[in-house]
Amino acid sequence: MPDQPHGSPSPGSAAAAVSRRTMLRGAGLLGVGVGFGLPALLSACGVAADDAGGSGKGGTLTLAIDATSAVVDPAFYTSLGDWMAVDCVCRGLTFISFETNEPTPDLAKSWKISDDQLTYTFTLRDGVTFHDGTTLTSADVLASLNRQFNPDDKTLPKGATRPLARLGSNVASLTAEDSLTVKMVLKEPDRTVLGKLSDIGGRIISKAALKKYGADIGKHLVGTGPFKFSSATSGQSITLEAFDGFRLGRPPVDRLVLRQVQDPSTIVSSLLSGDISATQFTPYSAVGKLRKDDSVKVYKTPYSANAIMMIDARRIPELKVRKAINLAIDRKAILAQAFFGIGSEPKGYAIPPAQSSYDTSLADLSTQNTTEARKLIAEARAQGRRVRIMAASDSWHPKAAQIIAQNLTDVGFKVSTTSVDPATYFSRLLDKNDEYHDLMIWERNTYIPDADDMVGAMANPAGIYGSALSGMSGLDGVDTLAKDLVEAKNLPDGGRRTAAYTKIQRRWAEEYMVLSMLACFSNLVVSGSQVKNMNTSALANHRCYMEKARV
Repeated sequence: MPDQPHGSPSPGSAAAAVSRRTMLRGAGLLGVGVGFGLPALLSACGVAADDAGGSGKGGTLTLAIDATSAVVDPAFYTSLGDWMAVDCVCRGLTFISFETNEPTPDLAKSWKISDDQLTYTFTLRDGVTFHDGTTLTSADVLASLNRQFNPDDKTLPKGATRPLARLGSNVASLTAEDSLTVKMVLKEPDRTVLGKLSDIGGRIISKAALKKYGADIGKHLVGTGPFKFSSATSGQSITLEAFDGFRLGRPPVDRLVLRQVQDPSTIVSSLLSGDISATQFTPYSAVGKLRKDDSVKVYKTPYSANAIMMIDARRIPELKVRKAINLAIDRKAILAQAFFGIGSEPKGYAIPPAQSSYDTSLADLSTQNTTEARKLIAEARAQGRRVRIMAASDSWHPKAAQIIAQNLTDVGFKVSTTSVDPATYFSRLLDKNDEYHDLMIWERNTYIPDADDMVGAMANPAGIYGSALSGMSGLDGVDTLAKDLVEAKNLPDGGRRTAAYTKIQRRWAEEYMVLSMLACFSNLVVSGSQVKNMNTSALANHRCYMEKARV
């Protein structure tokens, strides 16, 4: 949906680009990027959830998901539910817990990075077992990553989205130095590598299973994660079983069921009845009711997602008009009425509060000023112009569209809106000739908590947001914006990196204004009162780390 494969404008990477929300999108995830501090890059310390294990056995944990195609494959995106299953079945070389934003070792116990930042040498853990009984070696890593990098890999299913495609385009070589050592050589430095390898596309699959099942691996996924793939039925559910051989200890629950539940009222009633144990797809409108009920727990999680409205510069070519549209929007009303207060105003522009490089000096870029909006409309002689708004018909999107339509009417536009079924919305976003491509309400969730995954993805003129969605790639000067993004992501965390992203965002808004920020929010995580030890910060970002959870 959720840029991704952030990078090369191949069909796979484009299909992966836009959002990671609650539906079968018919598209994939952009390959994500992340920047981290120099110490974390130069030396690896700690492990991924090393205290996760539990020897007890106990029942079934049932999560409500958006959808399932019953294809569970790191290289093939159809729904968040399918990728939540991948998260449970497979692990990667690195890991980000979302309880901290830094990458830690997972299947790689350590790594070394050359002084020129081009060569990454990973040392694998010895004795890690796959669900099929084979033992992790460098060959499994090469097989898993090369199918992400190579669009002609024979194990890829038709329509593979390959979320690591962008990383692959920058890989000069990937080799096995020995059975437990993998060397990756880049063409150009990229400090986001460790973060990218923690994402879904970086998950390691048994080479033996890839050889056995080929392009059908998504129906028989074999990894090293805490849960084994058991069964899946399209449109219904995915069942996973606890893996006794998980390197951090057997999960406390016996099985994990990911059940498709798309009706908001059914989600609420199922939480209250105990038919589902937990979900991050809870409707915001129910938060007040749920907080008053002792049978469930409503979690407060970091605001790490963006509610956005993309503006197509090909349809609205005047910068003054695009700025007027941005100035007309009442974010306070959107936050109160669409999100029921589960979020914050976007004071850091495209970087949400949960991420580093968040800078409130950018708050003016998302401030309502109807007087200035009317002035710009008059200067552009755009009074009475027809503008069209497109929004998905689920979650917060319809209410936000209603508020924005009224805001734009109030400053002098004539407004038409359309509500689109979530299953077809993404394809319409990609169609620049769509009648309603003027203004598109959407969101940017992130699997990698870093500015590069937000600003780097959306402000890149070669990416899906900058090209197909907004048409910014056709505007003057965007090549230098792209250059600045590369420099910013390669800075270590700290003041210089924050300042670089602040400068980029201000220029992006003031010179182009193709992205209007609406709110920063968190997907609403709710569980039954008996559920314990879930990683709720990860679940709020659609990452499924249930190896500690108990029911």
